[in-house]
Amino acid sequence: MNQDQEARLEKIFRDNHNRGIAIAIIGCWGIGKTFAWNKFIREGAGLEKDRRYLPLNIRLKYPNIFNKKYSYVSLFGIESLADLKVAISTNMSRNYFNKESTQFFETPKFLKKSLSALRDVKFSGSGEGFGISSSAKIFEAVLYSQVKDAIICFDDFERMSKKLEIQDVMGLANQLKSERSCQVILILDESKTDGESKNKYAEYKEKLIDETIKITSVEPLIRKNTKGIDEPLVDLMVKFADELEIHNFRFFQKVIKLYKKFTVQLSDDVAYSTKEIILIRVLQGYFIEDFGIEKDLKWSDFSTDNALILMDHPEENELESIKIQTLRKLNGISYKFVHDADQWLIEFKRWFDQKGEPDFSKLNELANSDLISDKSNNTKEILENLMTQWRNLQVSLNYCEELYKASQESISFNNLENLYFHCFLLKKFGRNDLSKQLKLEILNYLVDKLPTNYEEIWDNATHFGFKKNNLFHWYIKRWKSQNPSVGLPSLFDVLKVYILDRSIKNKASLVLKNAVQNDWENFIFSGSSVDEELKKIHKGEIMTRILQQNIDVTLTPLIKQNIEAILVNKLNFSNDPANKKNIEFVIENFKKEGLL
Repeated sequence: MNQDQEARLEKIFRDNHNRGIAIAIIGCWGIGKTFAWNKFIREGAGLEKDRRYLPLNIRLKYPNIFNKKYSYVSLFGIESLADLKVAISTNMSRNYFNKESTQFFETPKFLKKSLSALRDVKFSGSGEGFGISSSAKIFEAVLYSQVKDAIICFDDFERMSKKLEIQDVMGLANQLKSERSCQVILILDESKTDGESKNKYAEYKEKLIDETIKITSVEPLIRKNTKGIDEPLVDLMVKFADELEIHNFRFFQKVIKLYKKFTVQLSDDVAYSTKEIILIRVLQGYFIEDFGIEKDLKWSDFSTDNALILMDHPEENELESIKIQTLRKLNGISYKFVHDADQWLIEFKRWFDQKGEPDFSKLNELANSDLISDKSNNTKEILENLMTQWRNLQVSLNYCEELYKASQESISFNNLENLYFHCFLLKKFGRNDLSKQLKLEILNYLVDKLPTNYEEIWDNATHFGFKKNNLFHWYIKRWKSQNPSVGLPSLFDVLKVYILDRSIKNKASLVLKNAVQNDWENFIFSGSSVDEELKKIHKGEIMTRILQQNIDVTLTPLIKQNIEAILVNKLNFSNDPANKKNIEFVIENFKKEGLL
């Protein structure tokens, strides 16, 4: 509840202090209805606690409106009206707020529950069926007769047993209100009632409910559970919930848990902008996971192309797809959701795509990289401001120079798609010289980094698909075609682990495919001869294990061809008759065994 709703609810209680009333607290499942009510009632307890220092005559003359008996009842597990009455009675506190001010005798709660437990016990020899059970029921009736002028809260209507009719609950609530002068609170999600129950609820609602408080935001729950998180980040979560109409706090429980689990591993002086982008990517990931199908939204939709659509059409259009509508809302919450497809987005996507327990190693590596240095954060901030100026048609005279400088400084950590767009923008502004210079610096960076980091650069660049019009995507692909073995393990490394223990290294198949005859000969007759483990295995056995490989059986014909050519060459160039006979014998045996 917000402050206005709390004030209104307090006024309702004050205006109806001495008479019965029924109040419905409604809202979506998980939005925090029970939390809101408990917070309200606890604050009432706090007021009474402060009043206890006043003289008794003053307290009696000016009573607290909440100075009543109180019973909270969850309908979950209750299967009959009799059970419900018992629950109300046994859950009744002598005085929820100030026990010392109650002057009436009250049976201890433990005794009430013990006697209630005997209600189903009978003596088998009792002909009239009167015994402990009957006595317990009489005692329960006595207990229930004491239920008057109290605050009664019914919760968990959505989980109510099918054996308990909703009209019975509403009827009992009406009796408590009309005949016992009770203030009755009903906490429920009206949308969860269905079929006949919905019709009966609607019928009784008109007769029973006097006031309705509707909870529409999870903001109080978010703020309650985000102690220690920067206030602007909490505000960001609240805005996210309100703009995207997320009414279930369980969504934000997951967000807060993952955010804290990651940020606790960072240094205390980590930049605010880093914490902000981490929270944005966590929100993004769980939103796609929970609402992606409903909103037709995937990670790949957070692209420069869709960002341009939003820029070209800044006004909302009722004919827009639900995807663009959602992206527009996200863009309104923070530019970084849509326009900043950075390395964080790529790494968090990788984490959300995997199964099982989280592995934060890559994210920790990322967090401790230059991405969170003050200089990098300042550069990203400058680029964000420059993009905002462009979208708002407020570019300055030195805009192109500033865009070039910031883009050039961001090459080591920026997304290649973003950088390509900056080159495009410079060209559109008539600064083809700066566009060409920026492209050249990016290409020089790729030339320097590709030999040692090809896999990572390619994966990051094309994480959301290969863009044939992107110069840098094209260059990386062309470079790879000219350097097919870069980024792959050596043939020696692949074959050694396979021959020794049948292990298959990552991308082993591609290594075998790229190996030429000279590579095979070097391994069999040179590399294996100097390795301490492989030299214990004779050459014939090494070739046998290679020819019997199951790394990729489609490559077996090619491997046979290479090994046979190696043996034939050795046969032709050998001048030693004995050695020739030996090679001929090996070839013949391999053919008999079907290996050649």
